[in-house]
Amino acid sequence: MKYLMACFVFTLMLSCKEEPKKPSIAETMKTYTIKQMMDNEAIGGGSFSPDNSKLLISSNRSGIYNMYTVPTSGGELTPVTMSDSASVFAISYFPKDERMLFRMDGNGDEIFHIYVRDLDGTQTDLTPAEGARASFYGWAEDDMSFYYTSNERNPRNDDIYEMDLETLEPTLIYENTEGYSIDGISEDKKYITLGKPINTNDSDLFIYTVSDKKLTKINENQSANSSSGFSNDGSSLYYTTDDGEEFSYLMKYDIATGNREKVMQKNWDIWGTYFTENGTYQVTYINEDAKNVIEIKN
Repeated sequence: MKYLMACFVFTLMLSCKEEPKKPSIAETMKTYTIKQMMDNEAIGGGSFSPDNSKLLISSNRSGIYNMYTVPTSGGELTPVTMSDSASVFAISYFPKDERMLFRMDGNGDEIFHIYVRDLDGTQTDLTPAEGARASFYGWAEDDMSFYYTSNERNPRNDDIYEMDLETLEPTLIYENTEGYSIDGISEDKKYITLGKPINTNDSDLFIYTVSDKKLTKINENQSANSSSGFSNDGSSLYYTTDDGEEFSYLMKYDIATGNREKVMQKNWDIWGTYFTENGTYQVTYINEDAKNVIEIKN
């Protein structure tokens, strides 16, 4: 009996013994010096040369952002610009030659202009208006021009321009007097989609006809509406809306007739859709319970 009692007391003492304290997350976290943090390199952008032999990127390896190229087969980065005061961000190679577009501000004032770097290395400011911001919007489908936005006319609003690649002269194609957002341009250059916020949840959607400057409202009721782009033939606009529903679904608007058609609905929000260049596939983005899902339809 005494032996059993002694064993019980000894076991109880062992069970009451304090377990070793586990180190906190902070104590086990790897630490870095400020020099290591500052030596990190950030790389952004990415545009293939017309022959796909090089990639044009931006990097801050010099202490400030500059443009570099890197062979697609692998290899070292080759500096294209060597600025030591103004950040230089690569935009793109030209579609058919190795001229380069880039944006650069005025020594940190964040008023970016769009520049072209010619084949001989000369650089030209394509948007030289003093105090005006310019932002690249995209290449035209025919590869003969590009679009950009600028607040040159009115500091409060961004108009949209088309820059001809041969003359490097811009043409104003939409004067944004009402402060709309520029949400898309059709491949045939006939239409521009515009957005107008109503509140934090709702927004109106419009189609602007370039030829006659006609503005057509797309949504019928107050709701959250967002452009998903035009069909490849330019006859229809696809857009998402939550009109009458909890989650956003996909609509198709026929430009000629004004007819609206629901074309896709899920149990979650549809964020957007687009068609591949030859029209074979439709790619749709869905927010499935906070998880990004991509659906490809033949």
